[in-house]
Amino acid sequence: MGMSVRGLSGATGLSSSAGGSQLRDLVGLGVLKEVQDVRNRRRKLYMAAEFRPSDEVSGGTWYHDGRVDADADAIAAARRRCLAQVKRFGAATADTIRRAGIARDEPAGAGYAMDRIADVLRIMVLDKSLEEVRSTGEGELAGVSRGEMCYREPEKQQPGGMMEAIPCGVCPVIDDCSPEGVISPSTCVYYQKWDF
Repeated sequence: MGMSVRGLSGATGLSSSAGGSQLRDLVGLGVLKEVQDVRNRRRKLYMAAEFRPSDEVSGGTWYHDGRVDADADAIAAARRRCLAQVKRFGAATADTIRRAGIARDEPAGAGYAMDRIADVLRIMVLDKSLEEVRSTGEGELAGVSRGEMCYREPEKQQPGGMMEAIPCGVCPVIDDCSPEGVISPSTCVYYQKWDF
């Protein structure tokens, strides 16, 4: 994890201005690098130049220099392409979706690295636009090797129980959710849309 100017000042006993000056000097020498914390835009963290910031700090694949790197139209286009490939194959792995639908349509797969496609698919599962299942290798899943995780259109289901109606009750990333994290109740669009 990185350290802020205030953290350095508290740990070393230096004043904020002296600590900030020392940090800027170390950044200039290439020993440290400055990282924008997406959880708090006014806060800059410093870490060893050879380290990569965690996704919680950097925002993951959709962020660059502390700002969202893709617009809503690009994400919507990726969602449409993913859904089109699932409809085309009946069921498909993330890699198949990327190779057959995304990378082929975009020059050199522009902006659609595998981790971004995985993020889009994860969102589509949370939205219940797609269903993530382990292939049995039979029926509609025959095109996917047995045991591989794949995506398909959701089956029509009878209304579920009370826990299914609560976003947190079916959230696949509930273990990563925390009040101060990138995934949190205050930033969760599914939780905000839920009617109390």
